[in-house]
Amino acid sequence: MEIKLKKVHTVKDLLISAFVLAAGIGLYFVHAGLGATVAVCGLLLLAFYKSGYKREGENTVLRKTALDVSHSCRDSLKGFLDGKEVEPQIDKAARGGVIRLEAYYNADAAVAYAQLFDFSNYTYEPATGIVELRGSRAQTLISKL
Repeated sequence: MEIKLKKVHTVKDLLISAFVLAAGIGLYFVHAGLGATVAVCGLLLLAFYKSGYKREGENTVLRKTALDVSHSCRDSLKGFLDGKEVEPQIDKAARGGVIRLEAYYNADAAVAYAQLFDFSNYTYEPATGIVELRGSRAQTLISKL
């Protein structure tokens, strides 16, 4: 079964949008054109600014982190994501080539979804699918991020 993640609002997103909207409404009484512009920006933020992620069918809000990792860490990360008992190494100092690790996680719920990409032909090509990690394996990856 394919793991699908969708963007959702977080509390922080809603607070920022509401603050900009309220500032626009307040500014409208000082300068109508500027207040209307800021209020429209607040409405656009409310509609489009989503920094959280959720897996379809679950209610856990996840954060996204994308890291460019040294190619020397590829074997340990790929082995860890394939389910082997390997300690993942994450070295952000890029000596030689790079790989990309995208992780969606929630440390409180001990859940993480990760995908590894190889950089080839000036694009990132998936080396693994999106892998679900729960419990201690998720905490191990989250602690490395």
